[in-house]
Amino acid sequence: MINHSQNVVLSPLNFNNCQNAVLDVLWSELTESAVEPMQAPIPYLINFAEDCLLCAVVMLRGKINEEQSSGEFAVPLEQDDIPYEDEPIGLVYVTAAPAQNEAQEANIGIIIAECHQRKGFAREAVELALSWAFEDLKFHRIQAAFMNDAQKDRAMRLFIGQGFMHEGTRRRSVLKPERGGMVGVWKDVTYLAMLDTEWSLRTVLKHKGPPPTLWDEMFTRHTKEREEMVKWDEKHNRVRKVPSTQTLR
Repeated sequence: MINHSQNVVLSPLNFNNCQNAVLDVLWSELTESAVEPMQAPIPYLINFAEDCLLCAVVMLRGKINEEQSSGEFAVPLEQDDIPYEDEPIGLVYVTAAPAQNEAQEANIGIIIAECHQRKGFAREAVELALSWAFEDLKFHRIQAAFMNDAQKDRAMRLFIGQGFMHEGTRRRSVLKPERGGMVGVWKDVTYLAMLDTEWSLRTVLKHKGPPPTLWDEMFTRHTKEREEMVKWDEKHNRVRKVPSTQTLR
């Protein structure tokens, strides 16, 4: 069973479709920039896929008959019923450690080939994966982790646009292993996350529009927290309102 949107198809990775030069390049890039692939105990894509809840190849969707499509996100069809291009354009995964699985938490990551970036394909693929994790598996929290590298800002904008919230940065929390003669280095990791309640309200959040940058999102969140603190102080009589002239004295 595979899911599809207006422009992309997610096809679960298996032995039949993993032997591909494009996927080899994408996997190599993932192991350099994404936390979960970099920390995979066996550094091969097919082994990583077997440990994931979902590891899917992102394909461009082919043309279909009008009766097969009903809106932007149609009901999932059988794999043979959905036409798609032969060449993969990316990978998307959802994975969870045993402790996370029990807590109904998971990690998500994605990579799209450079020639297909900035076309909205990553957004559609991520939304399909989130829909599967929240609605089918009933997870209550999905997080995305980003190491400090050249792709970090673009990736964070993608997930913030989906409604993810910035939760913080763990300094020097992941050791990027030694490779190609390069000494291993500790990397900062920034975390964004979305709750199932936020996913349920995604239509409202989309209507309001996501903050354009991470700093805007952080400022909006900080302002909201300050307003809540002031309301709490006023409720408990910890804030005494006085005329501005008296304040100046």
